[in-house]
Amino acid sequence: MTTKTKITLPSGNKPSIAVDPTKATVTTIEVYDSGTPIDTWAEEVVRKQRVLAQGDVKAHLADLEARRVAIEEGVMQRANHALYYLLSDCLALATLAAANDPSNLRMREIDAFLVARKIKVGANEPLFSKVISAVFGDVHRSRISSYRTVLKAASAAGITASALPGWIESQGGIQEIRLAASGNGRDQVSEMASLAIDYLRDQGSVFALQSDELSKQTSIESNGKEVVLVATKAHNGTFMVHTVIEDQSAVKKALDAYQRKNHEAIREFKYALKYRPTMSAA
Repeated sequence: MTTKTKITLPSGNKPSIAVDPTKATVTTIEVYDSGTPIDTWAEEVVRKQRVLAQGDVKAHLADLEARRVAIEEGVMQRANHALYYLLSDCLALATLAAANDPSNLRMREIDAFLVARKIKVGANEPLFSKVISAVFGDVHRSRISSYRTVLKAASAAGITASALPGWIESQGGIQEIRLAASGNGRDQVSEMASLAIDYLRDQGSVFALQSDELSKQTSIESNGKEVVLVATKAHNGTFMVHTVIEDQSAVKKALDAYQRKNHEAIREFKYALKYRPTMSAA
């Protein structure tokens, strides 16, 4: 049996787990002290000026491993299951039989819901996509895109709403379904990286930087090509540029990361390219 006690502890106190071996009862005390920093193990060692003894690090790693398992099999698993069932309900609403809605109230009320919350969707968006936008809003667009992809893939596979949670689990989760739908081979990544470059060029430069010191670090072959600048952001918002990397594998990785974060905007840009004769979609 597991008993959870939620209390507020004084600032700086750590969550603790008390185990009674005679009753096999675990009591978890959770800290609700937002904004209060808690020492990590290493910080505590430094603060208390402790000298590491044989086995200290090994014991701490074992503890971290146990905590990771507890998180993955506890909080994260429950959160994922809750999300899958939420998506299941979204799919159920979108696939409701016409016999249950003869006057098409569903569509009118979904549209009114979106308008009331000032959420914009495409004119030809499928119904399940409208439901996702209504439920999740339009703040985290990349996340919404992933959920749309999941429901689209489920619909194509003939998965019913009731079977959706189990199907998502069997596919390895939402991100695995998204990657499978978008393709994750070398050619696909290269195409998307190329598209990301076109998108960035289309957006224009944030600023122009000319530095003789940085120029010395690159070869003439990099002229007209993309490079990666390594910089540190200061507290006042200033970016201190340290070096430039012209290695194309580094550039590709940076573009891949950018594309993943902005893939919704890049996808819209890809569609817009159809009407630009001077450019072609990847």
